[in-house]
Amino acid sequence: AGAMKERYTESAIGKQLGVKKSTVGAIIRKWNTCKTTDNLHRSGAPRKISPRGVKMITRTVNKNPRTTRGDLVNDLQRAGTKVTKATISNTLRRQGLKSCSARRVPLLKPVHVRARLKFARAHLDDPEEDWENVIWSD
Repeated sequence: AGAMKERYTESAIGKQLGVKKSTVGAIIRKWNTCKTTDNLHRSGAPRKISPRGVKMITRTVNKNPRTTRGDLVNDLQRAGTKVTKATISNTLRRQGLKSCSARRVPLLKPVHVRARLKFARAHLDDPEEDWENVIWSD
């Protein structure tokens, strides 16, 4: 505003500050209408889930990806926030978490059940030290 009072042009101020003249013009117009250059409060309803609640549900889903939206709704309700499943979905999507269905896994065939049982019975009395050399992976 000081430079404008001294009759500098918007492009001269822009060159001096290293910004476009349209940016300078927008700032001057904002100052003339609002007497401030701060970001103004925007319209719209406030978020239903607090930032702390968002962290809580994100942490829960990261820890256990099989958590359902219903479980998360109940968790938030216990914490004192009533939300819908759609709100949970939108919040998780904003956090970069997408929903997906778990892969269908075929049931064991009787042959496989017998083979597992045979293996288990064969190794039932193995000492604990033998199992220390096994690499457990799922």
